[in-house]
Amino acid sequence: MVTKSISKLIDQAILPTAILIIGKMGGLFLTVYFLRLDFIVRPASFLKILPTVHFPDPQSYILAENYSNLAMFTLASLGTIFVITRAHFLHESHISPTLQAKLARLNLEVLIASSYKLYHQAAIWLTFLWLSTAFLVLSTILNITYPQISIIAFIVAANFSWVFALDVEKELEIQRGQI
Repeated sequence: MVTKSISKLIDQAILPTAILIIGKMGGLFLTVYFLRLDFIVRPASFLKILPTVHFPDPQSYILAENYSNLAMFTLASLGTIFVITRAHFLHESHISPTLQAKLARLNLEVLIASSYKLYHQAAIWLTFLWLSTAFLVLSTILNITYPQISIIAFIVAANFSWVFALDVEKELEIQRGQI
């Protein structure tokens, strides 16, 4: 059972990882494009494989880094919102009969998910959300990220964790009632 859960967690982590990397890189490129920041790409300095991007002045770097961090955190938040919303409203153990009937009528019953699937997804998304928040706090300590971004990220992550904990509590109450 533990091996199956670990395998499921790894499987569920692939999409969020790709989304966060794309968000970080996309945020960086969009910032450079829209704010017309100058940069230089130097070949193969990181792990002798990946090129690095250099900005001519620290202000340009900080601006690009802040917007790319914001894009990455926004995508982590959106993924977490999706999973938590699904856990609250489309959880097979406590979906409202009215909503279930509407979904059945629209042939959208595939949206209803089991606890096993939802909790693995939520664990991954919340982990990435908290890792992003920790990264932002560390960047703030190093004077790279604006403190407002880190404060907002912490508040968002704490609230999402609390909302998810409410769903877990509801599920535990349902399980206790069945015993």
